[in-house]
Amino acid sequence: MSVRGWLLLLAIMAFASREPACAQNATELSPKPELTPQQVVEYQLSVLQHNDEPTPDAGIQRAFRFASPANQRSTGPIAHFIEMVHGPGYAALLNAREAVVMRVQVEQNEAKVLTHVFSAAGSEMYYVFLLSKQSEGEHVDCWMTDGVIAFQQADQEQSKIGI
Repeated sequence: MSVRGWLLLLAIMAFASREPACAQNATELSPKPELTPQQVVEYQLSVLQHNDEPTPDAGIQRAFRFASPANQRSTGPIAHFIEMVHGPGYAALLNAREAVVMRVQVEQNEAKVLTHVFSAAGSEMYYVFLLSKQSEGEHVDCWMTDGVIAFQQADQEQSKIGI
């Protein structure tokens, strides 16, 4: 193999082995100041796509780590949060075939992240994750989810919330 071929192979191997920050030890990830709003949402989408690994609803429990303290107060305890995510508005997130971030809008300490989800059953849903950078408490300077809004058609609905 030529030198150029070896360099190309090494570059491909290095690129393929790189994981985004949010994917490293994904099952153990918890809020950190260095994570961006997009990384937080990508992590939540990923763990929900693999919700029952290694145990039932482990993904929901991992996603709950990134719920802001205010969100946890209003949607917790965890048993209530699990029940809510299994409900009709959010069930498409569980074991989804595909979930992608489409757009991120950050304004100072608030962020809106538009996602497109293809459910395991084949339906399409759009979700806007509303995040804020925490200014106090255990997770100062960490982006955490304050709420998630579900839509079936993104074009009309996303304009109503300004994303």
